[in-house]
Amino acid sequence: MRTLRLLAPLASLVLIPAWAAAPASTEMAITSADGFALKGTLTLPTAKGKVPVVILAHQFGSNRSGWAPLADRLAARGIGTLALDLRGHGTSTQKNGAPLAVTPNLPASAKAVGLDQIPADLAKAATWLRKQPGVDGRRIGLAGASLGAFSALLATHDVHALAVLGLSPAGNVAFGDAAKEHLKHAVLKGRASTLILTSYGDKESTENATSLKDLPGVTLSAVDGEAHGFDFLKDRADLMAVFFGEYLTYHHTGKTYAAAAAKPASTPKNVINEQTLAERAKGEAPK
Repeated sequence: MRTLRLLAPLASLVLIPAWAAAPASTEMAITSADGFALKGTLTLPTAKGKVPVVILAHQFGSNRSGWAPLADRLAARGIGTLALDLRGHGTSTQKNGAPLAVTPNLPASAKAVGLDQIPADLAKAATWLRKQPGVDGRRIGLAGASLGAFSALLATHDVHALAVLGLSPAGNVAFGDAAKEHLKHAVLKGRASTLILTSYGDKESTENATSLKDLPGVTLSAVDGEAHGFDFLKDRADLMAVFFGEYLTYHHTGKTYAAAAAKPASTPKNVINEQTLAERAKGEAPK
């Protein structure tokens, strides 16, 4: 049975502030606890004050460039991004001075590269991020695809993320036999507003997502087909940008919903749908 808490497809909705200008990008490098040289790109939109930032964790066998569609939309909303090449991927393939990269074999790569350490890498990246000028360390988000989604959900608490996006959380083999239980515990402990996208034909991702659907703050969007990870960016990048705009921008502006006291929302607080996202993005009271 499909969960009733499905996120309806949202028509293209990109709100570009009048002050928006070309974002500025800076290359970053940090070293993991076990010696991996991790590379990434910090992109900050031009703004008068400090801006929220979303840390981006790509899927297995990919690299940070896959997040470009979402990064562009977030920049248009005044939200920065820190796109990482995860350990063993892209330009992050040096460990203690020696080359070490993943292969197409996930189980073997998980053991050789230590993919279970990605959540710790994300937490270290967040520590670095909060020290950068122009970054509002109180408003940090996480987004991950597949292995990166599983890792982001595990890292939520240590990153102190306000909002987390998980596209097809998968890669359980990298995190041991009790991976799903660890995932549930981490999401419950993290207490972030969490949006998970999956497809019914993607078995592992759907099983992981379903195990989380009743936890506080979690909203599940499931679709037919076999879309996985970055596949969702093609048609839903605008929706993802609205999600982060809601939880990293709106709730920290000092504004209030004009009709909140007089007319309670008709849907539960942790349910996000096309109507409520569009209304909140415009700064209106939900109907």
